[in-house]
Amino acid sequence: MQTIEQLLQEQTFLESILNFNLRIIDSNVHFWMIRTKKGYFYNEFISNGFVALAWNIVTEKTDFSITETLKDQILLSYEDIKRPTTVINKCKSFIKDIKPGDYIVIPSAGSTSITIALAGEYYEEESKTYEIEKEVISRIEKKDVQINEVTCPYRKRRQITPLVTISSSSVDGKLLRAISNYHGISSLDLYWRNILSLLYDSYSYKGNLNIIYHICRNTPIGPRVLSRLLLAMTDCWCQVVDENKISAQVRIASPGPIDFLFSEIIPACSEAVTVLGGLTIGTIAVTKPEAIPTFLKGLFSLPASVNQEYIASERAKLQLEQEKKQAPLELESKALDNLDKKLAILEHLKALGTDPNTIRNAAVELSETFSYLQIESAEKPRLDAIPINDDASELLEGETAEEETSD
Repeated sequence: MQTIEQLLQEQTFLESILNFNLRIIDSNVHFWMIRTKKGYFYNEFISNGFVALAWNIVTEKTDFSITETLKDQILLSYEDIKRPTTVINKCKSFIKDIKPGDYIVIPSAGSTSITIALAGEYYEEESKTYEIEKEVISRIEKKDVQINEVTCPYRKRRQITPLVTISSSSVDGKLLRAISNYHGISSLDLYWRNILSLLYDSYSYKGNLNIIYHICRNTPIGPRVLSRLLLAMTDCWCQVVDENKISAQVRIASPGPIDFLFSEIIPACSEAVTVLGGLTIGTIAVTKPEAIPTFLKGLFSLPASVNQEYIASERAKLQLEQEKKQAPLELESKALDNLDKKLAILEHLKALGTDPNTIRNAAVELSETFSYLQIESAEKPRLDAIPINDDASELLEGETAEEETSD
């Protein structure tokens, strides 16, 4: 007989499968990087919930159609600018192209850590004049001030909601190279998968489904265990998805993610995703990895005699017992609740036309790799999450020059 604590843990496990809700990323969402003037404004941006861009003479009231006149104004105002058209395009992107709900990557000094945030509304800080901008940036370029000794002098601003701040060592090399460029603002649309895999365990974007296993094991990984995870995950999903639609992106270094992509299966396979998504990834955020195989075996080992009629009969008997004893039988009641949930999951799988034995074997095989690989959810407090540092810090040597005030 299970204890009440075990039954409560099992209940949480089962509910995470039944209540799995796939995150849908709007297909119109875009991805950006906004730098922080060599890290000088990074803490201010994150702590105060905004990002900003240079060139204060360009505002939302600027007529971008008068290109030649605007070019001349930029060249006269910023003597170090060589390509004013680039400045104009960046300002237009910041003011007009970034939309609320877009994702923004914000690197710290030296890109030692990055924050990923959701973009909010555009606004302007009218007290930040052209003269203030020139003075502050001049002091930074001359290294007259340290980080946190000056506040951002930029007028053009956009609200943000920070989602996570992580060490650059946790960032995929492809994305890390992309954010090491010197542009004050850049499109990162090509790196949507690299960015979203840092935030979520599963999501859908442009009709694709991605499921990510975040491996936190620091020591070398045996190839057999890695192969077991890849094969078991494929066997499980091949019950409802054509294998040609499944691909995996593995970061060889550990820790790192294994990112499964199921091409163009949303919304056609949405019902299957709701069940198998909960079964293969939904439990990770709420259940210890080592406990998942046991709960899965319990889920798939229901006797054939267990059905809705059986559960209703047992509840009636329990009700009589409670009335006789004039006390609730919490243990027995919770066990019946869990039986009801198990039956609901199995009925969902049956309705999909899947082979229960194949699903059982694949799901258990998959889950048995979780403890060894130390799989963790990206959607709960991260081991690599970094608190915002409000202390003044030195600018790192070798910091890449930025194009926020020159071009």
